[in-house]
Amino acid sequence: MDIVWPNKEILLEAANKFRTPFYFYNAEIVQSTFQLLNSALPKNVDIFYSMKANPNIAICQELCNLGACAELCSLHEINAAIYAGFEPRNIIFVGPAKLNQEIEKCIELGVYAIICESLTEYHRISDIAKQYNKTARVALRINPSHISKTALLKMGGKPSQFGMDEEIIFENRNYFLRMPNIDLVGIHIYNGTRILNAETIIENTNYILNLARKIQTEWQMQFEMVDIGGGLGVPYHENEQELNLNVLSYGLQPLVDEYRKEFPNARIILESGRFLIAKAGVFVSQVVDIKTSKNENFIVTDGGSNCHMAASGMGSLIRNNFPIEVLSQNEDISHSSLSVEKYNITGPLCTPGDLIGKQVSLPKLSIGDFVVVKNSGAYGPTASPVMFLSHGFPAEVLLKNSRLYLIRERFMESDFMDKQYLINKEKGNETKHMSTCKKCSN
Repeated sequence: MDIVWPNKEILLEAANKFRTPFYFYNAEIVQSTFQLLNSALPKNVDIFYSMKANPNIAICQELCNLGACAELCSLHEINAAIYAGFEPRNIIFVGPAKLNQEIEKCIELGVYAIICESLTEYHRISDIAKQYNKTARVALRINPSHISKTALLKMGGKPSQFGMDEEIIFENRNYFLRMPNIDLVGIHIYNGTRILNAETIIENTNYILNLARKIQTEWQMQFEMVDIGGGLGVPYHENEQELNLNVLSYGLQPLVDEYRKEFPNARIILESGRFLIAKAGVFVSQVVDIKTSKNENFIVTDGGSNCHMAASGMGSLIRNNFPIEVLSQNEDISHSSLSVEKYNITGPLCTPGDLIGKQVSLPKLSIGDFVVVKNSGAYGPTASPVMFLSHGFPAEVLLKNSRLYLIRERFMESDFMDKQYLINKEKGNETKHMSTCKKCSN
């Protein structure tokens, strides 16, 4: 998938207007990526945006307007999704540790399905629905016996906190079908993520649809929905290949057609977060210092792993670099510069783990230049330790119709003091608010 990125002038305008570090998203790429995936999928497959990938409400609004539905994991995500325009009938709620107030909110709104992860949670959903004299729509999350072979992060087919083993599902037919105040609408399986092999997704889907057939046949019922997961990846590193959407389309179409011949009213759901939004975003930081240590060059920037943990490789077995480019206000410096050097790119943290690029070949840099980390639209600030060393959230900016919009303000000094308290020694256990903002000092 070829993506044309905004030109140098637009990025420089954003950097000068909003200051670094910041995330920069392109609404046009969000739109083109969604349309590309939507056209590759069978017509009867609905795309549910995994909000965890990027919960910024402006990004969610863009995807909602394009026709995406929403897959959510917390009460805050529920509130944000509703605010962004998603209708409850197009929301599913997942997660292994659902709070009662989250379940209550789902039942109150009438979301399309609560994805149940355990036998005890199933009973708890029933009890809460009974208290409200309502029926909860529930789908069972299954931890399959099938193992995804090429998913970089496997979430099924192994011991896991997610879902219920296949054996448990079949052993508890009566438990599931007779539980009061529950409408059992389907099943959900999520085998893994960052999958770049279309054949793996096709194989997973075939397994899931066959399992859905088996359950419906043995239980003598029909599901309204089958959630086939997703896990569609993007190539972050060298030697990784794009997911072949033509192969995916060719393989999924007959599987879905065959299934819908048996179950014509079934809603088939595919979840996607990273694939939809990763390439639509870049992370921009500014070079604060340049130094050489033990024959290695270091670029020190104002935004590192505190803003972009994924680029630091934290949690990965093998660390690889994201695609990184240089942006300079000096017209003499360009990506085609003959003077290329290797740099370690670090941030402002007091830890050697604050490394967002290792031995990256770049044009020779100067203090004040900008480092642009591409493919950064997913799992950015909200998946990073932004409060470490109290640096706080970076700004987030959206380019739409040739205009720049600030869609999240960076943290200010007063934000760090808010919701913190000093113990007032003179008055026993009473507390004194630390905040310096007017709102809190009144």
